[in-house]
Amino acid sequence: MIRRKHAFSLFVVCVVVATVFVGAPSFAASNGDKCSKAGVIQKTKGVTYICVRTGKLLKWARKNTQQSTTTTSVPISMADLLLTNPLSPQPLSNCRLTDARTFKTGGEWQAITYPAIATGGFTNAGNVNVAVIFVDFSDASGTASELSEATMDVKNASAWYSWFSQGSVTYTLRIADRWVRAPKTSNNYYWLHPGKPGVQLQTSQEIAETYRSLAATVVDTSSITSVWVITPKTATTIDEGFALRDRPSVFSTGGSTYLSKIPIWQHFVHETLHSHGALGHSPKNSQIGLFWNTGSTGASLNSWDAMTLGWMKQENVYCVAKESLTTQSMTLVPIEREQVGLRSVIIKLSEYEALVIESHRKDKWSERWSTGTSGVSVMRVDTRIDTVWDQGNSTGKYLVPVREHSLDFLKVGQTFTTDGIKVTLVKSGDNDQIRIEPSA
Repeated sequence: MIRRKHAFSLFVVCVVVATVFVGAPSFAASNGDKCSKAGVIQKTKGVTYICVRTGKLLKWARKNTQQSTTTTSVPISMADLLLTNPLSPQPLSNCRLTDARTFKTGGEWQAITYPAIATGGFTNAGNVNVAVIFVDFSDASGTASELSEATMDVKNASAWYSWFSQGSVTYTLRIADRWVRAPKTSNNYYWLHPGKPGVQLQTSQEIAETYRSLAATVVDTSSITSVWVITPKTATTIDEGFALRDRPSVFSTGGSTYLSKIPIWQHFVHETLHSHGALGHSPKNSQIGLFWNTGSTGASLNSWDAMTLGWMKQENVYCVAKESLTTQSMTLVPIEREQVGLRSVIIKLSEYEALVIESHRKDKWSERWSTGTSGVSVMRVDTRIDTVWDQGNSTGKYLVPVREHSLDFLKVGQTFTTDGIKVTLVKSGDNDQIRIEPSA
């Protein structure tokens, strides 16, 4: 008996020691979820995540599967987190093009290349306070289920900005907990979008002022930059979202938001991105990037717009001038996924032209894509061309995929050649390995 007790005690000691070295029990990790200590690596459902700092927050991000998956509490350097890739021959700043437009249809405040200048109290490096309210009408009442659903939905906007700004911008959403009734019937809040025929019963300023006043009754509106108004699905007389870029700016949903099945948070992110100073609406592909198309099934931000807004970091970009290009292979992380690594290859063709190469996957920010959607896109940027929504003009143009509504990406073994440069998708799996080389 004495020997058994001794053996049992020794077993307990071993378990305690092992626990000390391994650390506290881990919980399931998921892209974008909060974690507690930078550098911790954890494997969940076959996917390896690492706890990284994004701005002031610690969040789980997918990690290169070729690296160790052992759970550890030893902090590691940012360089250790990246996929193995050649160093960028030139700094990111060398791939920023000159705005060569002769006329700017959207005005000086909407940029197509770095730097975008935020307006109306917005910032490209700091916090944005937003009042989120639910407004219904005597002829279109809001329901409890709509309130609950929309509350969960709109929170994605904050997570989106945190990731795609790489921690540069945080959104604090002050969300109301009940519906507030507008003083007039819903048709009085119909907004006549510029260029659209019809009759607007109140001025845009009157509509905005009503929404601001209602916001003050249900949330703290001190130091807010914007008011986001969520209307009921039954308020169809308001056929599209309202927008007034004042201070604070006011944006609302509309009948088209629900008819087109656009996630509420995507509507507000698209509208506020303009307030961050970028023109967007380019390149024209309805499936890729919510800054081109509010309801895009791929709700990402392309690398060129991210660079314009100052939200790309050096480690995210391989920048090279065409005349300096040599044959190189590299592994990209999909822009729809929250993963540390190389997100874009930019080949500068001239002072106003560039190729932008990106990887794509069905992932966190493209959940509505079909299973198995993946591949590589090639975009050509020409800053002599102004982006004009209703005329079809676009500063950026997808060469791959070639159609505005397709996801016909470059697949394994395929090669695409343009501007004297050959792009080949060599290998595909969790990430895409590409080869770039001069074609002549």
